[in-house]
Amino acid sequence: MSTGLVLAHGLGGRSDLPVPLWLALNAGAAAVLVSFAALTVLWRTPRLRGSAAGRPVRLWVPRAGLKALGLVLLLGFLGVAWFGPAAHNPAPAWFYVWFWVGLVPVSLLFGPVWRLANPLRTLASWLGRVVPARELPERWGRWPAVVSLFAFLWLELASGFSDSLLAVAVFVTAYSVLQVVAGAVFGPGWFDRGDGFELYSTLIAGLAPWGRRDDGALVLRNPLDGLTTLRALPGLTPFILLVLGSTVFDGLTRLPVWTFTGSIAAGTLGLLGAVALTAAAYVGAVALTRPYLRKGVAPFDSLAHTLVPIMVGYTVAHYFSFAVFEGQRGWGSTVDYTVLSAAAIAAVQIGGIVLGHVLAVTSAHDQSLRDLRAGYGRVGQYPVLALMVGYTAVGIALVSGV
Repeated sequence: MSTGLVLAHGLGGRSDLPVPLWLALNAGAAAVLVSFAALTVLWRTPRLRGSAAGRPVRLWVPRAGLKALGLVLLLGFLGVAWFGPAAHNPAPAWFYVWFWVGLVPVSLLFGPVWRLANPLRTLASWLGRVVPARELPERWGRWPAVVSLFAFLWLELASGFSDSLLAVAVFVTAYSVLQVVAGAVFGPGWFDRGDGFELYSTLIAGLAPWGRRDDGALVLRNPLDGLTTLRALPGLTPFILLVLGSTVFDGLTRLPVWTFTGSIAAGTLGLLGAVALTAAAYVGAVALTRPYLRKGVAPFDSLAHTLVPIMVGYTVAHYFSFAVFEGQRGWGSTVDYTVLSAAAIAAVQIGGIVLGHVLAVTSAHDQSLRDLRAGYGRVGQYPVLALMVGYTAVGIALVSGV
């Protein structure tokens, strides 16, 4: 990214923390451990009901309006990216801030609205009327979405030319064409499994207060109930771990120890390495839990949805200041870096990480009560608890800028 984007992305140094790093680390770990201790005492039976939960609400959803808005925004973006003036062109900021980062608060507040507004779905439905249809292979699972999102994350974090207007224009155009053609050939089910941005939004929307019940009714629900409705097709767990690992890598590149800025090879290897280490920690924790699971439980997928709050917390921590500052960019506009203090940024970052892990521990505890064999309800959770404490410590350390 450009220098401005890098400087706006994160705290930038330990001295910005409003408390000593050791205190932040201990407080974060303590919050997770205390939450677990309280859950083992007060939450002894499964309480989350998934898609069976929620109170019906009457709410009009302007589906046609959302589809039209999505098309207008896509065409407007491509017009500005390809034909707008090169100087101070806001297209990169729109793409990385208003779209990528903006998916998080929009999905948290309103649910999977991107699924309704996604212009690629609309274009694919039109093209599908004249293109022969094929069945989408079930064995693909959500791996196409893993590939598509990795392409974006590589552009943003490892390519070295993420702030290039031409690179952004080419990527969005190529991504759109591929998704529309695939959606036309395989039908609307493609976007649930092949569009990385839509799957990302859907996962985050699992934490929204709105959702659909088994009978199709729109309901107001406990956000943790929404997480349990996520279908664990092959590739879902790697998708979540990819997002987690990419935020770890993003934090690493902000530290003084990262001296490979601009190196595509180092960036690519670093991104892959961060994802691999994040995944290895999860695999290791689940492997230790495996002996305590009931027969028939898929060990690496049963807890995948519990990582979503951590994914959201990491995203908030790493992109909050970036969104506030870079979201101000436009034609000829300047960025006011004084709108937020370093202490306010740190509070949001650490709070996002800790809250995400507390929600993850709660969700994992409820799922464990269903999956663990009788008599192992507590000891069987220790490996995953240790994993989440470790994730908490790593997340806080990375945003501290040490």
